[in-house]
Amino acid sequence: MKKILLFSIFLIFTFNSSISADELKCKAFDLKCKSKKFIEETKDYQKKGLDKSKKQIDKNKNEIENSIEKSKKKLIERQKKIKEKQKKK
Repeated sequence: MKKILLFSIFLIFTFNSSISADELKCKAFDLKCKSKKFIEETKDYQKKGLDKSKKQIDKNKNEIENSIEKSKKKLIERQKKIKEKQKKK
């Protein structure tokens, strides 16, 4: 009974893993399959790179905007100090 149970569990896991696998398994000389697989992998890699680049650009843009705002605030403060010094003279 235990052997049948273990064997059935083994079969279930085997079928589940083969069904959920998205990989294309090509034969040795199947050029069409291999080229299709290569193209899909390249597309996925480029999409990931594009997403990563967009995130990096957005991050850099936000950092630049924040630094500009900080610089503007510092400049305004300096101008106020200069005006105050000029008024005291």
